[in-house]
Amino acid sequence: MNQRRMIAIGAVAGLVTLATVAWVVLSPGWVVGMLDRVTGQQLGRSFSAESAHLDFSPLSLRLEGPALSGASERGDSLIRAKSMVIPISLGQIVARQPDLSAIALREAEFALLIDERGQASWDFPEAAAGRALNIALEQASFRFFDARSGQALALSNVDGQLQFAADGGVTFRGSAVIASRVARIDFELRSLPRVNADGSPLEIAVESEALSLSFGGRLATGRVLSLTGPMSLTSREPAEVARWAGFDLPESQSLPGPFAVHGGLDSAGRAYAIRTAAVTLGEFRGAGDVVADLRGERPKLQVTLEADRLWLDPLVPSAGASEAGWGSALLPLSHLRVMDAELSILARAASYAGFETGAARLAATLTDGRLDASGAFRLDGAGTAAFTAKIDAVVLPPSGSLRIEAENAELGPLLGALTGVEALSGNGNLKLDLNAQGRTQEELVGTLGGSATLALAGGQIQGADLKAAAGALRERILDGWGATPGATPLETLNANLSIADGLVTLTSAEAATEAFRLTLSGSVDLLRRALDLKLAFQPPETAPLPVPVMITGTLAAPRIYPDIPDILNNPEGGFARLRSAFTTPPGN
Repeated sequence: MNQRRMIAIGAVAGLVTLATVAWVVLSPGWVVGMLDRVTGQQLGRSFSAESAHLDFSPLSLRLEGPALSGASERGDSLIRAKSMVIPISLGQIVARQPDLSAIALREAEFALLIDERGQASWDFPEAAAGRALNIALEQASFRFFDARSGQALALSNVDGQLQFAADGGVTFRGSAVIASRVARIDFELRSLPRVNADGSPLEIAVESEALSLSFGGRLATGRVLSLTGPMSLTSREPAEVARWAGFDLPESQSLPGPFAVHGGLDSAGRAYAIRTAAVTLGEFRGAGDVVADLRGERPKLQVTLEADRLWLDPLVPSAGASEAGWGSALLPLSHLRVMDAELSILARAASYAGFETGAARLAATLTDGRLDASGAFRLDGAGTAAFTAKIDAVVLPPSGSLRIEAENAELGPLLGALTGVEALSGNGNLKLDLNAQGRTQEELVGTLGGSATLALAGGQIQGADLKAAAGALRERILDGWGATPGATPLETLNANLSIADGLVTLTSAEAATEAFRLTLSGSVDLLRRALDLKLAFQPPETAPLPVPVMITGTLAAPRIYPDIPDILNNPEGGFARLRSAFTTPPGN
């Protein structure tokens, strides 16, 4: 009996001893103190964690709430994570010597901070020679803030492999979410300790579905964060670039792509300059300097370029117009309040809506939501054209003005580009002085005001033979401009127009051909796309038609008929009265 009791007591004592040994070996709390000693010796920083656990599948140490202190005890932690995992073997547990060359961080936050004295949170003045470290990141974030300049950058949803070499080099291969887009990132920094001193060579490539960015040069933060070296940025759609820069532009209101800029980046703090830049925007190709200054409350963009051809069509936003009516979509005028800008472009040629020019100059200044733009163009022969445009996107409703002057120019293509009407051709002068208010094309047309003058020599009215029309109007009412196709050669055409609330009034308009002269009066309702005009051949006694001609109805397909009372209700009686009014034989 005593022997069995002694055996039982011995077994219990053995189990207690084994349990004690197991607890001492397997209890992972020691790893926190060990990491604190290692970081203190190698980096001069403290390490802490809320708790430590031993996981068996796979065998690893898991620390909850790990943190590595910053440059000062009162500052933010350099690294803080939700959890940290260290793979470990049983022998390493017994020896309490885990391999720290490969760890995993979940939801880590890296605070890359520079204080007012220029001390960086990643500077380790007491650092001793260490070993390489490979960190697997899952849903990490990085934030940079320079208290000297107020510059702040952030990167979120970072997944990948972050490696620290023994000589201070840093590489990253993985992905992050930038402007709501997943982007692949390859990053290689030659020396982390040199970044906040004389700078370190840096290679970085960022690739997303719609944007690609690469840079190779030097990164330094000694005075301010600066990047110096060649860079390349390409995007299928310019709004992507704006979103990466922090400006949310709807895709439906963006400039057409592709967009690309290649050149030498020279940045200082929140000012970025790309020198000798090659710029592509849609069909436009230019070379010069691009500077983005983000130091003020409102970002400012400065662009100075030279180009072979200036394509103006992309600069005019889509208004949603159709054959059924004017556009009712909101114009992107609010974008003018996003930033300030200065633009200067010199080109050997320019194009707009099929209208071609020679040498061209475009200048624009955008300040506090107010745009002032001007351009000058060389036309065929000795012709010139110039415009000034102003838009105030601050007032409600937004307002704008446009002034165009062309001298000694072939006006047919220009009038076609401006109005969509390609019926006139000839050489002469044109002046337009317009103003309007509104947020949509429809509102702008309804409030349009101003004046216009036209003086044309030579050329023709295309698509309508007025002499043939006069002959046809002796017998029938004409429907549409193409009722008597052909052309009417012109000797001169002079017109003065006044515009108010979208109604164009012909204050005086007359034309001369070899066979006759004519005057035109009446009005055109731009908003309703309707007209009410009266055309009179001069002098009446030798005119191809002895009575005026009325042109009424829609702009696209008006009704054309002699000015005889009640002729629309009683055509037969009206044309009988017209024939009795002939004073010259119909063939003359």
